[in-house]
Amino acid sequence: MGREKLSLDMGWKFHLGETGLKIGKGHGEIYALSKAGSQPGAPQADFDASEWEDVQLPHDWSASQAFSEENVADWGYKPRGKAWYRKTFRLPEEYRDKKLVICFEGVATHCTVYFNGLAVARSFSGYTPFEADITDMAHFGEIPNVLAVFVEADEWEGWWYEGAGIYRHVWLEAMNLLHIDRDSVFICPLEDGVSFPVKGRENSLTGDAGKKPEEKSVWNVDISMELINEGDGEKEIAVQFALREPGTDRSVRYIEKSVVCQTGTVEFSARFAVENPLIWDINHPNVYSVEVTALCEGEKIDSVRTVCGFRTVEMDPDKGFFLNHQPLKLFGTCNHQDFGGLGVAVPDNLWEYRIEKLKEMGSNAYRCAHGMPADALIDACDRMGMLVLDENRNFDSTKEGLRQLEMLVKRHRNHPSVIMYSIFNEEPLQGTIQGRRMAKRMCRLIHRLAPGSLTTGAMHGGILTEENAVSEVDVCGINYQIDEYDSFHKRYPNIPMLGTETTSTFGVRGCYATDKDTHQIASYDDDPSDWGNNVRDTWRAVMERDFVAGAFMWTGFDYLGEPTPYVWPTVSSYFGMLDICGFPKDGFYLAKAVFSEEPVCHVLPHWNFRGQEGRAIRVMSHTNCEEAELFVNGRSMGRKKIDIYAQAEWEVPYEAGTIELAGYNNGEEAARDVRETTGCVQGLQVIPWRSTVKGNGQDAVPVVIKAVDAEGREVPDANFMTEISVEGGRLLGACNGNPNCHEEFLSPHRSIFNGRCLAVVMPDEDASNLKVCVKADIMGEAGDGGSGFHSISADAVVVANPAERVPSVPSVTEYYLARWKISKVFKERPDVMMKIEDFDMNSWQDISVSRESGSPDSLENKQGHYLIYQLQAQIPKRVNGHLPVLYFHAIWGECEIYINGERRGTCSYEWPCSYSIPLNERETGAAEIRILVRSLNINAGLDSMVVLR
Repeated sequence: MGREKLSLDMGWKFHLGETGLKIGKGHGEIYALSKAGSQPGAPQADFDASEWEDVQLPHDWSASQAFSEENVADWGYKPRGKAWYRKTFRLPEEYRDKKLVICFEGVATHCTVYFNGLAVARSFSGYTPFEADITDMAHFGEIPNVLAVFVEADEWEGWWYEGAGIYRHVWLEAMNLLHIDRDSVFICPLEDGVSFPVKGRENSLTGDAGKKPEEKSVWNVDISMELINEGDGEKEIAVQFALREPGTDRSVRYIEKSVVCQTGTVEFSARFAVENPLIWDINHPNVYSVEVTALCEGEKIDSVRTVCGFRTVEMDPDKGFFLNHQPLKLFGTCNHQDFGGLGVAVPDNLWEYRIEKLKEMGSNAYRCAHGMPADALIDACDRMGMLVLDENRNFDSTKEGLRQLEMLVKRHRNHPSVIMYSIFNEEPLQGTIQGRRMAKRMCRLIHRLAPGSLTTGAMHGGILTEENAVSEVDVCGINYQIDEYDSFHKRYPNIPMLGTETTSTFGVRGCYATDKDTHQIASYDDDPSDWGNNVRDTWRAVMERDFVAGAFMWTGFDYLGEPTPYVWPTVSSYFGMLDICGFPKDGFYLAKAVFSEEPVCHVLPHWNFRGQEGRAIRVMSHTNCEEAELFVNGRSMGRKKIDIYAQAEWEVPYEAGTIELAGYNNGEEAARDVRETTGCVQGLQVIPWRSTVKGNGQDAVPVVIKAVDAEGREVPDANFMTEISVEGGRLLGACNGNPNCHEEFLSPHRSIFNGRCLAVVMPDEDASNLKVCVKADIMGEAGDGGSGFHSISADAVVVANPAERVPSVPSVTEYYLARWKISKVFKERPDVMMKIEDFDMNSWQDISVSRESGSPDSLENKQGHYLIYQLQAQIPKRVNGHLPVLYFHAIWGECEIYINGERRGTCSYEWPCSYSIPLNERETGAAEIRILVRSLNINAGLDSMVVLR
């Protein structure tokens, strides 16, 4: 059997806060707690977690908490703090000779992982995956294992909403002692005759920018990896590489080589040629799969799968960015990782939803601000053709900082979507000699791990100083400072440059009048931050300069926290081209007009201004057509030439009806957009993102809820409360894009904001259909002509397709009583309640009771002799909903069982048998259990596990 990967996402217990554990000061307790596996409290098998909350990962506890002005604005006024997670599970006997690793994809923010009472891992970044090797501490068979994670989310890494808890997946990997180092596998396709950057900027330009694509091409694929032998003795290993075409299992290239693998680590490499591969680009994202297999004596002992893509990436200091030798302006956005109504615990398939929205806008590049993203995001970018600027969270060249950077590069270097690594964002040391030294060390690590990769750093100052990080990165990343583009290019003509962060303009979806008292900002692209620019000025600066490779707008999506330019009651940002739900703001269409080659025509505002007849309304175009003409109820308000970076405006007296914007190219109409005055709200529309969802327990569906009039038109100024219910599934969260909304994410009550809101739902395990029902009582004119309150409702069904569920490790609910003491052997009956002196470390022996350990050797062949078992335990109030039962899997001899000094049971077995004692309320909590055992024949005592059921 080779490698197995099992999900640990299900069946966790969660406790918000610390456990309040009190540790005694006596010598005996201090001595005992100083030993391996003795961490008290939640990490112990007998800890009572029965009243803790049941949760499923990914889990962000902060998202489910209420907003409060007492909390920090940067973190969205959500609480953070500390918490415990706990999972109890068994491991099969066939894992006994395996290497076992628990892989955490992300825990916010600092945490300590305990396994069977021992601290096995610590993490100091909420963005970087980490592993815990549990091989030596694992129990197998009937004895359960306890995995406990203490999360310290009051530690922070950013000035935005970071969430709290185990918010990404957790996996158990079981592999042979001789195995492939999963993250060591590096696939580097190199077009014949093209040299990738290896040592830094001096070698980062291939000289092939603008080269015409060849009809026939040959690519050399370099593969390197490491084999680790943690067993005894050397083994001869055959290593196979299979390159498979996108979407198939057909191997287009297959090789096999042999290597002698001694104890330790062995590096292995190979090269093969591929003729005329399918090229990866943003419109044809052809992703190849690579399987690396290790065999010993013809038997597969390990296998690892990864991906690769055939594409070239180049940076020219005068001409900008090139993909596959063709110039490509980077139309990018910066994005944090939270999702409306969910926080940072985002189901994997929702990254497709976000990338799909950005692609609709015409964006082709995604900056992971400001830390290592989820693997599922990178996978989605590979499949959907979105270029990635990958970013490290911490500017740090210490051992821990370089470990985090190494994890980032190793996990993402094979992905064709990843074009560049950013080693920092807006660091005070960026313009100093210290920052330069740090950047040098970090960039050297990246180039060593991923030859051919480009590096940058996002600098908000110091780009023109004598000593700065610019001299060490391949591409100078400039945050804002668009007025310095020309100065930088003049001073450093050989250094490519990129707008790593730009824009920072404010706006609220559906808002067309700024009101500082209510924290509403109009969407006319008029309100950039003091340090930023509006959308139009940003892209004028970028598009008029070939040497600027592109730009990443702050931001694609709104996000929780950093509610600039306001504070409470605002809880989320205003920067996005889309709101936090993924609903487009008007800036979305302005950016689309810049990014798109096809005609784009969008007019704002909406045309619902009841009671304001005759008032002058500001009307604005967002179009890339040569000319635009505005019509009001069929009458032309004038035709204007379009400067795409200025747009056209009209002042129009309001009258109900229709406004239309027509765009013209070469004198012919190329596109048209219409706004109509709608009627009052008469109904709802419930529109799932997709009509089907995989019933795999992991995929979710965003559902748009719209307010509509009698003709089915969305009412863009509608604002009222709805009630959401789900049949055949559950509500993961809901949101509406209002930066000032304080409604709880998990509440079924969610207000429509400016015409719409969003619910995210997930089907139950056995459901075939998922039904989302929405209803509301609203004030206004009813469809029958009456007035006052009337009810409206709508629903939609999503088909839950049967899908193979991810193999997982189930949790168990028994409490294993593990840490016993046994006395010496007595010839005569001893006092079962004899005092154990606090300073006596040697008269009583610590033992772990299990079938594997069996009965104590000290009573072997000592018929008629006695000994005493003693245990300090925490008895839970309930196990599986009832008072616990003390259950002995195998006990023998003449036995008396005492709980807190009271004899609660007796049994007499010549051979090991099971025995149970139902417990009462007064025996729950802290308890002492003693067992007096008298041997009846060849041995006696506890021959297997003792549990609470």
